[in-house]
This record gives sequence, C-alpha cells and structure tokens, in this order.
Amino acid sequence: MNIVGSSLPRIDGAAKVTGQARYPSDYSLPGMLYLQLVRSAEPHADILALDTTPCRGVEGVYCFTAKDVLENSFGSILKDQPVFAREKVRYYGEPLALIAADTPEKARRYAGLIKVFYDPLPVIADPVTALRENSPALHEGGNLLLHIPFAKGKPEQALKDSFLVLEDEFRVPVVDHLYLEREAGVSFLDEAGVLNLIAGTQNPFYDREEISRCLGIPLELIRVHAATIGGGFGGKDGITVQLYLALVTLKTGRPAKLVFTREESLATTYKRHAARIQVKVGFEPSGRITAYQGVIHYDTGAYAALGPAVLGLGIEHAAGPYVIDHVSLEGYLCYTNKPPASAMRGFGAPQTAFAMETLLNRAAKLLKIDPVQLRSRNALYKGAEGSLGHTMEHTVGLKEALGLLENSSLWQERSRNTDPAIGYGMAAGYLSCGMGKGIRDQAKVEIESLADGTYQLKIGTVEIGQGSSTLFVQLAAEALQVTPERINIVMGDTARTYECGSTAASRTSYICGNALLQAIEDLKRQRKSGVPYPKGVGEAVFPEVRKSDLGIGLPHSMYTFIAQAAKVRVQKTGEIELLDVFAVTEAGRVINPTALEGQIQGGIVMGVGYALSEHLEFNRGIPRNTSLSTYLIPTSLDSPAMTAVNVTEYEESGPMGLKGAAEVGTVVISPAITAAVSDVLQCSVSELPISREKLVKHLIKAKGSD
Repeated sequence: MNIVGSSLPRIDGAAKVTGQARYPSDYSLPGMLYLQLVRSAEPHADILALDTTPCRGVEGVYCFTAKDVLENSFGSILKDQPVFAREKVRYYGEPLALIAADTPEKARRYAGLIKVFYDPLPVIADPVTALRENSPALHEGGNLLLHIPFAKGKPEQALKDSFLVLEDEFRVPVVDHLYLEREAGVSFLDEAGVLNLIAGTQNPFYDREEISRCLGIPLELIRVHAATIGGGFGGKDGITVQLYLALVTLKTGRPAKLVFTREESLATTYKRHAARIQVKVGFEPSGRITAYQGVIHYDTGAYAALGPAVLGLGIEHAAGPYVIDHVSLEGYLCYTNKPPASAMRGFGAPQTAFAMETLLNRAAKLLKIDPVQLRSRNALYKGAEGSLGHTMEHTVGLKEALGLLENSSLWQERSRNTDPAIGYGMAAGYLSCGMGKGIRDQAKVEIESLADGTYQLKIGTVEIGQGSSTLFVQLAAEALQVTPERINIVMGDTARTYECGSTAASRTSYICGNALLQAIEDLKRQRKSGVPYPKGVGEAVFPEVRKSDLGIGLPHSMYTFIAQAAKVRVQKTGEIELLDVFAVTEAGRVINPTALEGQIQGGIVMGVGYALSEHLEFNRGIPRNTSLSTYLIPTSLDSPAMTAVNVTEYEESGPMGLKGAAEVGTVVISPAITAAVSDVLQCSVSELPISREKLVKHLIKAKGSD
C-alpha cells in the first residue's frame, strides 16, 4: 500500500469548498457580547487622561481598561507589550480600552464615545533613525532591542584581496500577511466552569499560558481550541484577540465574540519586518565568493513580539546557502513607532536574501558567468560549513536543484530570446527548519485504536492551510498499512491533545511526524502484547547541531533548499508583467506532491507581492493604505505560470525521509524577479517593491541617451 508519495486529496478540502468548515468568525453563542477595542489615534504620545464615563451605568455595556488586568503585559520572547496602554502609546491603533455590548452596533457606538487626551511625542520612523543619539527612547532601555555580532575568518583582508568587490544598501518595506480570514474568536464558560476559547491561532498552548498569567486563571480552567484557520503565515503566532475575549468572559460570565475589521488588521496587527541592509561581497575571477560583510537593521515596531528570533534568522541566512570562508555580520533590532513586527513566512530570511542574491546577479554579469553556474560553484553540500561556522549534517540538494533549473525550458529559452522587453532572472536560497539551537522544540502525539476499526490521531499543532492534517493521515496510514479513511485526526486543542509547540518554523511535519511514528510503534508494541484497543504515545525532539551555540536559536540543524527562475515583460510604461516562474525544491522525500507544489506556488505568489506591489505606507507613524483597494496584493490574474519540481532526497532523521517546506518558496522569488527586470533595463534594483516611477525615469533617461 503506497500512500506516501501520492497526491492524496486534502482531508479538509470538501468541508472548506462546500462552506461546512467553521472559521472563528462563524461562531455565535446565545447571550453573546460583541467586543470593540478603543484604539489610539496617535502613534506616539503620553496619555494624559482616559475618560470612560459615557459607558458607566449603561445597560448591556461593559468597559475594560488596564486596571482590569492582573498582569498588563504579554509577549512571545519579552513581556514588553501591554494588553492595554496605560501611560503611553507607542503605535497608531494600540489598544487603550475594550467595550463589550449586547449588539455590535452598541459596542461600536460606545467605543466611539470614549475620550482620550494625549500629549503627542516625536515619531521614530525607521530603525536607523531610532539609534541616533537625539531620538526619543520608546522603552526604558532605549531603542536598541538586540545587537547580534558575528565574525569568522578575516573578512576585511579577504575583501581587500578580492578581484571584485560589490556593495550596496538595500531597503525592504513593512508588509502584511493579508490572510482573508481576519483575526477573530469567541469565548465562553462551559458547564464545568472552564473558560473556552475558539480562535484563529497558530499556538493554542501559548495562548493558554498567556491567558493564565495575565488574568490569574489556573491553566486547568482554560481550554483553547483552534478553529478552521483561513491562513496564518506567522501572523496568528501570537496574541491577537485571545486576551480580550478571555477577559470579558471572565469578568461578565457571558460568551463573547471579537472580529477585527480589515482596517484594524492592516493598521495594527503583526507585520513583516522592514529592513535596511548594507552588504559588501568579494569575488575571485572564477566567481568564487571570498568574503561577505553585512550590517543589518530590522524594524521591529513598537514591541518585540518574535523580533529577536526574526533578526537571528535574517543574520543566519544573510550570506546565502554558500561556502564562504570569511564572514562578518552586525545585526540590529530596533524599536520604532509602527505596529509590532513578528513572524511572517520566511521569518527574516527574505529580507537579507534579497540583498545577497541581488549582488550575486550583478557579479555574474560583471564576471560574465551564468548566474546559475556562479551559485553552483559556491553552493553548500553535505559536510560543508555554513556561514555561521556550522556543518551541514543533513541532505543538501542545492547543486542538484541548480542543475534542474539550468536545464529547464524556461532557463534554456533565455539564450534564444530576441524580445528586448523580456528578461530572465534567478536566485537560490534556503530556509531553516525547527526552532534552532537551545530553544525547546519537541512534540508529543497520541494515536488510539478504536473498536470500529478506525484510529484517532491527536496532535497539538494547528492546520493553518498548509496541509499538515492530510500529511499526518498519510504517514499514519502508511505506517499502519490501512486506508487513509480509517484515520481520524484531532488537532490544536489544549483539552484533547498534548502540546506540540507552535505551527511555525517549517517544523510541524518533521517534529510531529517523528512523534507520530513513535506513537504508532508504541501502539504496535501494545497490540503485540495483547492490548485489544491500544493507545500509543510518541515523543520527538528536534535535533541540534553538535557544535556552536550563538544564542536565540542559532544556528539551525537543518535546511530546505530552493532555486527559482523568473521571466518578465517590462512595458514602456514601467508596468512589469510576470510571465513564468520555474522552481526547484529540495525538501527531502516528498510525501504529497500536489500539496508541496501548492506550498511552493503559494510562497511564490506571496513573494510576487513583496517584489512588485505590497508596501504598508506610513505618514508620521499613521498607516495610510488600510484597505484592499489601497494595499495591493497579487490576485489570480497577476499570478504567473508556475512550474514546481523537486530534487529527490531522503532525510534520514525525518519521518519517512521528509524535511519542512512550508516557507522556503517565499524566500528568494523577489530577487529572481528583480534580476529579470534588471535584465531588460540594465539598471540596478535595491529597494522593494520595485518602483514603477523609478523604472519610467530610467526608461526616459535611456531613451534620451539613444
């Protein structure tokens, strides 16, 4: 029975396409209160007064502020973010108070009656400005949240000795996850007095811990259950609606519902880090990279969230998947007056990859080397040393991926193209799997044999659209040699599953898959010993590199690799039409080919937005484009033809040979696109999204010089 390796249809697909699946905003409960947050109208200000008197004594209306919270702070790494701002606001839309009412209209109306008096303060707009001596301190410790220095070899001398040295400063913007399902949830007390939360979340166990700590409720009296999730991409890996729902139900005893508007979601929730990246790279005439030097500033917004880990990953991936003897890195994570930046697909790697891959494409032109060949000459391989000095101890199929790309019809047609408006570009990259060195990364899974011949599988992570529920069913069915229909799965419920960590870091399939196979082995042992309906439990721990511990999860023990090529047409108006993308991924053994292809295609489209259109703009700290008519993401009409193929490898440490692949498709498609644009215009692109205005100016200048 060959279940693994086949494209089993998604087990949640029918419910989603027929409308039977229930997303967080679909839930309604009798006697429910509707919630509306009162948000700051200033990006940075002292709070002089908060007048809630309009809500006092009004039937069916409740008002909550910081005084109603036991511990008024939360955060994934640092507890630096208040549930409600009390003395100061640090970003536009920061919560100040919460209105709960028996109708949504009443909640909105009374939220609008709350009066806030401010003393505005200077606004810090970017991370470099944040570090200037005359910049106001957003937090007691200043605006520098984290500094990561790293060096190996002698990069300064190596650069001096290099045949070619390229350097530039790159800028990438704040962007939003823009999932169609906005942040939402409901809460209620069950008959046993347990506080229940049904929410859009990537980590229900973390939510439960924060609710317990902030509100003073014992863990055993809290149940968090992930509803069907309409996309996460990292934006639901943290507190959004959870604490506010729990607070209202705890204080009133009534069910509650909170759904962010699209404007709230765009203006105030977690974002991808904007960055300024200064890079210098040295080369030999053969194209071998001699040295890498980078100074990297990440904008984490007003609070830390997962920013320290994001900067760490950006540093780790900055020099790319290449063998480089001499490396120097300086990373700075800075507070600004923007919404908190946190996890987003690629987790810090797309920012630095854009810089490195762009310089590699420029070097290939100057050295007259095919850009695929340049990367192949420098590519990591199993046993090679990564940029942080750690050894690649797992499958490394990058050279094979580059070979497939080089021989693809898309890349081969490049040499035959005669249309001056059409250009080709490529990039290569990688992304780590797992939480990284020194960070707890484990999973515990249960599988039970039932009397009707079926099996119930319980896993604590969340299906956020990536297809992990289907993959787990395939692994279980293959290991048990039964049909997939006999496997039922429960996921992301603190009352019914063991903790398995966050659905993040491209770790879920690997770590939970290993725990699942251990649980099945336990079940088989029990069955062999005569237990009629055994219940197997398995645990797994993500492996770590044997050497090096550079802090905040660095380095990782495993990576997934990718090579991507893009074909574009650039119009005289500056309009860029993305025509075709070819992607090759090495993610170990492929369990479900269609699911992996979907992941890569989804990652490509997200990267297309990053390259061509997406940019959350701010005017003195206030977001300007907070609707789908002004924050522009790619639609199906903007998506290119896409071909996704795989390098066949088998990762010995992974469940049936797999590695994680959820995020890698997003990491380097942007520099592949910018390289294709540069191929047409013979100009350098060092800022995202690509500015149509700048392209038009370049076209006019080029025409004038003819």
